[in-house]
Amino acid sequence: MDNLLFHIISPAPVISGRWRSAFAKEGWTALVSPGAGESPAHSGGRVELALVEICVPSFRSQEDLKSLLKARRPVSLLIFGEQARVSNTQIAAFLEAGADDFVFKNLDERVLVAKLKAHVRRLLPAIQEAAARLSSSCGEVQIDKSKRAVRVAVKRGKFRELENLTQKEFEILSLLVNNEAKVLSREAILEKLWGDSAGEVYSECIDKHIESLRRKLGLYGRKIRTVYGSGYMFVGSKGA
Repeated sequence: MDNLLFHIISPAPVISGRWRSAFAKEGWTALVSPGAGESPAHSGGRVELALVEICVPSFRSQEDLKSLLKARRPVSLLIFGEQARVSNTQIAAFLEAGADDFVFKNLDERVLVAKLKAHVRRLLPAIQEAAARLSSSCGEVQIDKSKRAVRVAVKRGKFRELENLTQKEFEILSLLVNNEAKVLSREAILEKLWGDSAGEVYSECIDKHIESLRRKLGLYGRKIRTVYGSGYMFVGSKGA
């Protein structure tokens, strides 16, 4: 569950706040947005499970749901609403349009958490598959960890695969893309990738791997930024 991001989309701060607190007690990461159109553009490499309230801004019809699924591509999407304001016809229509389940917004948090745990267990193969794939927010750098493959865009809809990355270069790139827009220190990279042996490796080793990685990425090498005195950061299209 560490790689899961629960995204609650609701204009009601009370309900979203309660659910977020309940999720935090489970150690789950949860983001809150008031409307579907205001959802963050990138999930930081985590696998997203969205909970969307019916009738929130930008989410009032089956077409809105389809647009959200196409834009966000969460591994699962659940909808919720007030029992007195949602008809069985509406619920059926949203489920037929692609939603995976429906819950009432006054559901006890303990029951909601239990339902989500059961839901995640059913989705485990899909979650594991999604977690193996990383993509930069601009979509121009794509990583498949299960195949240890990296593809970069060469033109719209066209990609080429990088064939000469070393194991450590692949791991460093995966770590940076998974933490896009976050600065990672050399020490943090060493601890993450070398584990108990990190103390035996010079931090300058990271610099050498980064230098080689930038060269092999070509134009996309500039997306790996040096933050002097701090470490390295992978930036998206806006930072290129």
